[in-house]
Amino acid sequence: MPRRGRSTTVGKFAKLYQDRRVSEIRMLGESIRLEQRMASPERTIEPSISELVSAR
Repeated sequence: MPRRGRSTTVGKFAKLYQDRRVSEIRMLGESIRLEQRMASPERTIEPSISELVSAR
């Protein structure tokens, strides 16, 4: 029976590609929040999770 999941070479490449996409989406979200914050400084926008974690 063939192996399944990330134990295969294709699975390892798929995981690498998915991790890269997740990272890019996260960075895009943070940059959008920053642009929104800079566009309307009078509005209080809740800090992102990464800001809360780095504040500790």
